Amino acid sequence: MQEDKIDCSAAEERPGQLLALRNALERQRIPLQRMAQHYALLGGETRLKILALLGRAEELCVCDLARVLEMTPAAVSQHLSRLRSGNLVKSRRDGMTIYYRLSEHASATVVSPRLELSDEVEDGDENIS
Repeated sequence: MQEDKIDCSAAEERPGQLLALRNALERQRIPLQRMAQHYALLGGETRLKILALLGRAEELCVCDLARVLEMTPAAVSQHLSRLRSGNLVKSRRDGMTIYYRLSEHASATVVSPRLELSDEVEDGDENIS
């Protein structure tokens, strides 16, 4: 830990307040680390896409996600594993297939990106709008 003296002319005017802030920050070290890990999970574009897709479709298997994301199932599985470790997705097995959905925790703590998919297909165009 750094020494208690801070080299700054403004700091000399309120050393007690700055020391109290430093101590308060140290007391919050564990919750801040957890928040940083949570936001790091959300920092990946692919993981945000997965959350958005699960929010839209409610439940998808790895192969479905891989097709939509144009990725290998192994790569998608890696992202899902991290999201599951962070308690953002839940899974269920149906035979040989594992389906993923948003967890209650994700619904309560994450504002997942809203993926606006058109429910109407115009002139045979099946692209996502």
